[in-house]
Amino acid sequence: MAVTTVERIRRQFQEALEGLEMRLLLERLEQNLSSLSLKEFGELLKSPVARTVGDVPASVLLNQISKMQANTARSTR
Repeated sequence: MAVTTVERIRRQFQEALEGLEMRLLLERLEQNLSSLSLKEFGELLKSPVARTVGDVPASVLLNQISKMQANTARSTR
């Protein structure tokens, strides 16, 4: 069965929204990570808010943390 134009646009729109949600959540986590406990972080990751990042490798977030720490270290010198 062929995908209709409307179905294709709906799917593209849904994928774009999920991508935006994922980027925004990762940005917010990055910005607030220094004030989150592991318990709070775990609760966030289990919540519906984090549904779009469920398949993101942990290394992506850890790399962001490393970059943040490197930038902070450079700015305090």
